[in-house]
Amino acid sequence: MERRNIQIERNIIEKAVMAAKDFLKKHRSKVLYAILTFIFLFVAVVSAYLYYDHRAKVEMVRFEQIMEQYRSLEKKADVTPEAFSMAIGEMKNLVESSRWGFVHTMGNYILGGMYLKNKNYDDARRHYLQFADRNPKSDFAILALRNAGVASEYSGNFSDALEIYQKLEALHGNSSYGDQIYYDCARMYQKKGDLFKAKEYFRKVISLHPRSIFSLRSRHRLFLLSYQEKNLK
Repeated sequence: MERRNIQIERNIIEKAVMAAKDFLKKHRSKVLYAILTFIFLFVAVVSAYLYYDHRAKVEMVRFEQIMEQYRSLEKKADVTPEAFSMAIGEMKNLVESSRWGFVHTMGNYILGGMYLKNKNYDDARRHYLQFADRNPKSDFAILALRNAGVASEYSGNFSDALEIYQKLEALHGNSSYGDQIYYDCARMYQKKGDLFKAKEYFRKVISLHPRSIFSLRSRHRLFLLSYQEKNLK
């Protein structure tokens, strides 16, 4: 009787399954190690997320408590500067210890506003610049830089204010804030006695943003500068 060789043809899925079984038999210890490593990393990532999420929520509660305390001080007429300093100090400690969430992201901007309101202009400038440096793409970055310039002005440091406004011009001169940025640069040049550059920037506001309120202010300033120059001749 003639023997016949019977060959079983397997489909692609069956072949893949058989190959997987053979691989598992040959590399069982390595596969087990890889699975355990994956599980460990997964648990670590989830645990870290849950930890930081919880911490961010706790920080947010503390943040709201400090802000409520600060607002209550603003409503009182007989509050000492030390009371404000204590509230601001608590906020500063919270922000500096934060590593996650809203407090970490916006903390320096909030602190800048607190210091500015309480006329601590050096600290206000420092925290506004820190926020702008760490969050350059934030919608508040332009406002933070502008407020840092204002804080420098209030402290009488016009050179520093001009440097900040020039940075704003380089980064956002073509934005919708361009009229105010050019106007602020013009004011600082005027304060520093560089009337040529002051006029240049006032005219820049007028030509690029003719309908802006800063265009009207620039026209007024140019008129006063021309009037002063005529009287000096």
